[in-house]
Amino acid sequence: MKLIDAYRETIRLFRDKIPNFQLEALLILSLVLDKPKEYILAHQESELSEAEVEKIRELIDKRLSGIPYAYLKKEKEFFGIRFSVEEGVLIPRPETETLVEIVLKMGPFTKGLDLFCGSGIIGLTILYSNGCKEFTGIDISQKCIDVSIANASRLGLINRTRFIMADIRSLSLEEDFDLIVANPPYIPDDRWNELDREVRSEPREALLGGKEGLDFYPEIAKVISKNLVREGVFAVEIGGKDQVDKIRQIFKDYNIINVNVENDLNGIPRVIWGRI
Repeated sequence: MKLIDAYRETIRLFRDKIPNFQLEALLILSLVLDKPKEYILAHQESELSEAEVEKIRELIDKRLSGIPYAYLKKEKEFFGIRFSVEEGVLIPRPETETLVEIVLKMGPFTKGLDLFCGSGIIGLTILYSNGCKEFTGIDISQKCIDVSIANASRLGLINRTRFIMADIRSLSLEEDFDLIVANPPYIPDDRWNELDREVRSEPREALLGGKEGLDFYPEIAKVISKNLVREGVFAVEIGGKDQVDKIRQIFKDYNIINVNVENDLNGIPRVIWGRI
C-alpha cells in the first residue's frame, strides 16, 4: 500500500467520527512512521511495509473506539513541554496552564506540594520554569507515581522531586511548604455519562469528585491550613462557576479567607488561589 492510499483510507474511516479528521489521519501516519507530518505530505508515493499497514489499522481501530490520541502516542504537550502519559493517567488539559501561570507570577518558591500529581505536570512545569526549588507530588495511583518519576527523569528534575503514593483522605505530612497546588477530581458523579467518549476513556477516579464534585476540597483545605507556611501560596483547580461559592465556604471553614478566583481562557472560573 502506498502512503497516499493509507492516508485516504484513514480519512475515510475518520470522517464524521473524529473531529479534525484530516489532521488526525496525518498524526496516525506520522506516529507509525516516526516522521513529521510534512514528510507524509511530501512522500505520498512511498510504499508501506505490511507491518506498517497493520500498525496503522490497529491505531485507527483504537482511535475509533474512543481511545484518545495522547494515549496512542503516550505523550502530551503541556506549557510547551512534552510529558509522557499512559492509559490510567489523566491527560493534561490546557485549562490547567492557568494554575501554572498564576504560580509563576507569584513565585519563586522554595518548597512545593502537589496533592493530586497525576503525570506530574504541574510541579514539574513549575520546577522546569524555575518557579520553585523542589517539589513533592502525592497521588493515590501507583501508575501516576511511576509516570511522574519518568517525567521528572526525562526533564532532568529527579533530584529536585519526591513522589509519594498516598490517599489525601488519610494523609499526614509533618512538614511545611510555601506552595501547595492541586488539581483534584471535580466532576459530579452523575455527569459521567454526559462526558465525551474520549474523556470516559480516562480514569474515573481522576475525574469524578462525588455528588457535587466537591468531595476532595475539604481535604485540600485541611492540608493547606496545616502545612502551608504564613505568606505561602495555594492554587487549586475547580470545575466552574457553580462550585465557586461552595468551595469558598469550605475554605472559610478552615480559616482560609483570602480566596481569589481566576478564569481560564474560555472565561470559566478555573482556579482559586491566595496567600495564607
